Amino acid sequence: MMKSVEIVVLWDRETPYKRYLINHGFSCEVIAPGAFAVPSFPAKVCRLLIVPAGFGNSLYSNILSGLRASSMSIKDFVKGGGTLLVSGAMSEEDAYDWLPIKLRYVTRRKRVKVGVITAHEAAMMIVKRDECFCDGYFDDVGAGCVILLAEKGNEDEEERAILILSEYGAGKIIATTIHEYPSEEFIAYCVRARGC
Repeated sequence: MMKSVEIVVLWDRETPYKRYLINHGFSCEVIAPGAFAVPSFPAKVCRLLIVPAGFGNSLYSNILSGLRASSMSIKDFVKGGGTLLVSGAMSEEDAYDWLPIKLRYVTRRKRVKVGVITAHEAAMMIVKRDECFCDGYFDDVGAGCVILLAEKGNEDEEERAILILSEYGAGKIIATTIHEYPSEEFIAYCVRARGC
């Protein structure tokens, strides 16, 4: 049985993301999505579930099929009060179809100016600058999803969502296309958000 940790990263091998989290004082383990779906896996073993950027692109990982197979377990985790943080898929495939919310992602890697759409604690902490690197944007989000941050363009340009939040059951789903490690404060917010 896995010991209790604050954060579980769903990935198919060790990742520098784990080192980043540990270096910032969080307890973290990396597991394959299939292990999370095993009935004997204690769902309350963590407070935050992270799916890093590139999960939908076979050049970076092979976890997309595992996420799809584990979708019910992930849904139950969030519904029960957990927080899921999912990053950019880096794929034009419908890589978010395993989520219980609707998201359509468009790959487009570039530095963007960040605009706050909805004032929220999470929006104020994820990045501490007016600009960041994004791997894409969400051009369609489902009902119940709140756009927190968007790519700020010229007045005649459409705002493109880069951070959304959805309350789901007793938990939260946070999806972002920001292709940088989130701030320590943002991770702390996600960890303590469980059960809110």
